[in-house]
Amino acid sequence: MSGDSGARGVELQPQFLAAGVGNLVVVQTRDDWWMGHVIHVEGGARSQAPSLFQVACVDTGAIRTVNGDAVVAILQSTTERAGQGSGPLQPADNHPHQHQGAGQGDQQGEGHGAARRGF
Repeated sequence: MSGDSGARGVELQPQFLAAGVGNLVVVQTRDDWWMGHVIHVEGGARSQAPSLFQVACVDTGAIRTVNGDAVVAILQSTTERAGQGSGPLQPADNHPHQHQGAGQGDQQGEGHGAARRGF
């Protein structure tokens, strides 16, 4: 049996294989550890198993890309949070406020610099 085997010879899966978008995870580096929310998961070239994560640090808000094996614990998964809070993250193109036509391209009238056009 290898050192990663359970009590009955069952191979234990690495924690990062169960991590997904919205999970609160612990990331361990050589010198430090920190917690963050997974905002993106990237699969590997040979399989769809997660290999790279983009994680937003809960302390600083910095978004870091980490290898899957740096994710050492999942503190709260999206399935545990079901019914709590606002739910999973929505894709950016799916927010209702983006369809209100409030961008500069949709403005009516003369716009910026209208007073200078007479020059």
